[in-house]
Amino acid sequence: MGKIGYRNGLAATAALSVLCIVGCAVTDLSNAVADHGPGSSVRLTERVPAAALIMVTDPAVTGTDLRRTITATAQPSEYLDILAASTPLATVVAAQAPAPVTVTAPGRPAASGPGASSYQSAVYHRQLGRWDSEVARDRAAVTSETARATATWASGLRIPAAVRSGRANLADQAASAASALAGLQEAGDHFGSRCVIVLYTASLSGSLSAGELSGEAVIVVTPFVPTAAAASAAQADLLGAGAARAAVLGPEATAAQTDHLITADLNQQAVTETLSGPALFPNDSAALLPGATRVLTPLLALLRRPGATAVVNGYASTTGSMSANDQLSQARAAAVAGFFEAHGVSPSALVVVGHGATALVAPGPSGANRRVVVVIGEPAGGAS
Repeated sequence: MGKIGYRNGLAATAALSVLCIVGCAVTDLSNAVADHGPGSSVRLTERVPAAALIMVTDPAVTGTDLRRTITATAQPSEYLDILAASTPLATVVAAQAPAPVTVTAPGRPAASGPGASSYQSAVYHRQLGRWDSEVARDRAAVTSETARATATWASGLRIPAAVRSGRANLADQAASAASALAGLQEAGDHFGSRCVIVLYTASLSGSLSAGELSGEAVIVVTPFVPTAAAASAAQADLLGAGAARAAVLGPEATAAQTDHLITADLNQQAVTETLSGPALFPNDSAALLPGATRVLTPLLALLRRPGATAVVNGYASTTGSMSANDQLSQARAAAVAGFFEAHGVSPSALVVVGHGATALVAPGPSGANRRVVVVIGEPAGGAS
């Protein structure tokens, strides 16, 4: 589990859409038999909502760093903008990943009509079984070929080894990213909550404009975090500027954790569960109460799904010192994550964050502020 500063704004559950090919009837495969007439071919593609990844670089970031992240997080149909923090703003790469592959599956065999003999019914069911197998094979081909095409696109991007960019603070980089996103939106591209902005910066300073980050997830990667309070203030500024989610990753965050968060925001829909602190912990304690099992167990099914991730956020009330509350909130989040791990959830899928006595939901000393918020990323999409 990694300790990463991560805070949520408004709950953002991404809407799923189906990418349809003109002239093609694309349905959920579970309904394919019922929805397609005999002999009508079924064209299969992946359901991939539009997504965008905007990266603003710093002189310390190399082309190798960028390529590794892009390759690890690439999505079909993804819009990619890499910007160099300079005046005027310079575009390093602007590209779009290929759309998901489309495969045409054979039409469903015609059913035996009324009065069919047992032999005719048996023949039909054998044909139907073979058709089901062919559709399953083609569905697997959609997934594998789409992944191959996306990986080929990512590896073929021309990213210079040294990206020329000037030093810029967090506010300047956020403004650059917002400008690039506005350009995409003016061109008619809209990504809902599936836009991720990654800002590589050495400075968390500067004032952000309200509303400039309208609903996007923002991930700040910095080699130096002066204090926990500075990271918390930067997160608050990003949320105040309209970010749906904000993360500040310091030097303790690994490349894999950074990739994990980018992928979760590009390709998953968020489910937020707020767990009552008084039901989980005694006052001034991070030890789980006996009744906590009943509260936490319902989340296990979601967390055990392949590809699911979760940010476990701990909070405290205002009673006590800031330092004590920071430590207590971190310990509470870790205790909940420990419960999940003990019940079969992979530690690599969990990010633990302590927020201290912030984001109050009741008067400061209230037990309502003694809570844990679990934000679960559920995989979305698949061949249809």
